[in-house]
Amino acid sequence: MSSFQLKAEKREKLGSLEARRIKLAGKIPAVIYSKNGNINISLDKKEFEHEFLKGSIKTRVAELDLAGKKIKVIAHIVELDPVSDQPIHVELLNCDETKLFKAQPKINFINQDKAPGLKKGGFLHVVLRKIGIVCENANSIPEKIDIDAGSLQVGSKVRSHNLKLPAGVSLERKDNFLIASIIGRGKSEEENPAAGAAAGAAGAAAPAAGAAAAPAAGAAAKAPAAGAKAPAKDDKKK
Repeated sequence: MSSFQLKAEKREKLGSLEARRIKLAGKIPAVIYSKNGNINISLDKKEFEHEFLKGSIKTRVAELDLAGKKIKVIAHIVELDPVSDQPIHVELLNCDETKLFKAQPKINFINQDKAPGLKKGGFLHVVLRKIGIVCENANSIPEKIDIDAGSLQVGSKVRSHNLKLPAGVSLERKDNFLIASIIGRGKSEEENPAAGAAAGAAGAAAPAAGAAAAPAAGAAAKAPAAGAKAPAKDDKKK
């Protein structure tokens, strides 16, 4: 598990006016939850946003430099501005004091190019992009969970019980929920001999029907010629 470093400053004053002053100074207000009392701090906005935009801020340990003291923390809640989507407040957990960590690492599908179902025209329908896990310690939090799609056929489903989790990691949910599936058409006509044979038989039946219709039409054409002989007898009597 990778980690990163951030500079932090302790906040002595609280309140909305102080929070506004901190934001105008290019910093983000934050708090570290601790058994010995919460620690109110501020983080450099550019440094934090640089790590936040990587998308794995809640699965990586941050080493804070707070007045020369190193504190290992992990982001628990990141509050975003409803308009700009930029971080405006961060809640952190002290890694040395927390027993269990909850995280939501990304799901990563590998070997998609080898999946038979995708080669036959199906496509990967992803139900969940992230998954909730519980870890025994901060170092066991995975940044992502790999799922091997190399053997998936059309109709195959990947459920939570199919996952291979690292040691010390368990799922937050206990039911066997759906994560992804391969959906779409099966074999093409070229790949299915029976379908190809049926199509050929149908094609052969069409000319036969056409051939049968042609003589019938010819027979109908002869009818007026037979009717044309009747006036010839009347002319004889005259």
